[in-house]
Amino acid sequence: MKTFTFNVFQVRPADALVVVLTLCMCSVLMSVYYVHNVSIASPLDVMRANRGPRFSDKLDDVDDTWSDKSHDDYNLSKLLPEFLQNTSEDDVRPVLNHIDIASHIQRRNTEEKKQESQSPKKMQKENQWPNHENVQKKRKSFIPLTLQIYSNPERTRTNWTGERYIVYLCHSNLTCAGWGDRQHGIFSAYLLSLMTNRTFKVDMQSPCPLSKLYHPRLVNWKVNETEFNGLSSTHLYTLNDQKFRETMKIINFDVEYPQDVVYLTTNYDYFYSLKANPNYKEIFQRKVKGRPRPILFADLWQTIFKMNKRVVRKYTPALKKGHPSNNHKLACAHIRFGRNPTIPTDSNIRNTLTTIKPLWTFLDKYSDEKIYRIFVASDWQGFRDKVNSMYRNISVDVDGDIIHIDKMKELLRRENATDVVPSDPCLGFEKVIADQLVLSRCDILLLTYSVFGKAAAYLRRSNKDLYLMEGGVIKTLTLFNEMQH
Repeated sequence: MKTFTFNVFQVRPADALVVVLTLCMCSVLMSVYYVHNVSIASPLDVMRANRGPRFSDKLDDVDDTWSDKSHDDYNLSKLLPEFLQNTSEDDVRPVLNHIDIASHIQRRNTEEKKQESQSPKKMQKENQWPNHENVQKKRKSFIPLTLQIYSNPERTRTNWTGERYIVYLCHSNLTCAGWGDRQHGIFSAYLLSLMTNRTFKVDMQSPCPLSKLYHPRLVNWKVNETEFNGLSSTHLYTLNDQKFRETMKIINFDVEYPQDVVYLTTNYDYFYSLKANPNYKEIFQRKVKGRPRPILFADLWQTIFKMNKRVVRKYTPALKKGHPSNNHKLACAHIRFGRNPTIPTDSNIRNTLTTIKPLWTFLDKYSDEKIYRIFVASDWQGFRDKVNSMYRNISVDVDGDIIHIDKMKELLRRENATDVVPSDPCLGFEKVIADQLVLSRCDILLLTYSVFGKAAAYLRRSNKDLYLMEGGVIKTLTLFNEMQH
């Protein structure tokens, strides 16, 4: 049988077929490899996707732990779509090792986060303010069952006249914060009543009924026990809720909360948020009449609330002693320590004897008894005693024990004295109010950071001789520059 031969080797048809099939299989395997690892990208696309700065021997600003990452952590099939859309034909730098890829991703993510922080995202509606369902869930985690009566979804009264209410609520089973915080919460409820044309009410029973220390003036803010019977209601507990305060800039309050009675427990001031709300722009201008926040705050507490005789009797001796003649001036300071031996249940330490050292130099400037008297309010009894002993001849004091009106029940629990009930729980509270009133009548006033002291400065209605001590430094404080706007 004849065969065809060549110089090097002999070729038969069967051998040629094997070679062709082998080449086809190699082509299929190569295709599977690229489909599995880089989707439909070509090797050139891979280089484009992984373009980035070429590094020398050592990576800059990259943690060495990047090199320990597995191949799966940086699967190119996941990364290509993002990179390819930002790749041009002329900008191709082949960087194929995983460390370079990781570095590029890290830097890109850092830049994106920086851009997001500079341009805040628009809030989704469901995150803007608590809807009725979320309010109820939040209430159940804070509000005891005894207070669930403040949520009534349907109106059952048949003779409803159309009147609606906004009620600042604080009972003993609620955490309402201190007196300065409560004043700002009441202020916010009052502002909402102006914006929504609701009737303004205050239901504050802790540590004692507010009606025992204040009387209504111009507006009857007291709650009648039966006036809300049969009305629909809801309770918004927004203590320290910054998100809710921000939503006051855009909310249509009556659309979100159409109930006849809305109970509000907050410690935040909504003045600027409501001022910025386009839904209330016209009514804000008409009812606020250009008054800045400090003046409107002072108007509320000095024209709508009137201190009763027991509080007046508390502060009157101090004011008389502070101004023995028309030529005398009263130099004052409010020093908030936070957690201290007198109020060990306070949340944190705000000041120490070290941080308030400049106080002594400040008070010494006003130690001439022919001209000055000194009044220092504080939340620490030991410090109060020290001031009174150092400036014995010119010191002014408001009689009574120092308390934090929201920490009393916690202190009683800590001391296992739950069966001890003060004969008159208003005694400590009336001293708190009297201290603030005296601070508001001072000729010179030094504050440490506290909403209680800020409220006293608002009631004082002046920037003259007003100071703030912060970080061991005393500087002038301006609260009434808003009047220029």
